[in-house]
Amino acid sequence: MKKLRVTLGVIFFLGFLSICHAKCSYMPQIIAEIEFDQCQGVRFEASTSKVDWFHPDEPPFYIQEQGEAIVGTLIVGKVKSSEFQKKESRYKLPSVWNKGAVKAMFLKRNPKEICPEILPGIYKVTPSGSCCDVLPYRGECLVPKTISVVQILENR
Repeated sequence: MKKLRVTLGVIFFLGFLSICHAKCSYMPQIIAEIEFDQCQGVRFEASTSKVDWFHPDEPPFYIQEQGEAIVGTLIVGKVKSSEFQKKESRYKLPSVWNKGAVKAMFLKRNPKEICPEILPGIYKVTPSGSCCDVLPYRGECLVPKTISVVQILENR
């Protein structure tokens, strides 16, 4: 029985490993014009979330790299317009990028430098292209999925 459990665990682990180390699926890059109205410094730290599906007597692995943190700026603004970088995209824009939507964004820059520069203003941004399909999460992957990690392209 224990041998079967170990064999099933190894098979699952290899399958899980191949999924975790897969490349992110291709999604066309979005460019959006955002009117910024809030800006503040934030720090995201690794949680203590851990996973142990098959071996309750062994130490679990962590979903996020323990002790890891990312510091930057949280910006909130309203979407004025958005489009795919290449117009011929077959994808549909996610609703969070629709005109009029209020969007929370993370920028890996010091708030003391960036906030006075961008407020008030309308800027073009694009998602940073972070690929977060490998465990444990670290760096920009510590930012909650409801907040887009972006780069500022230019002033309007």
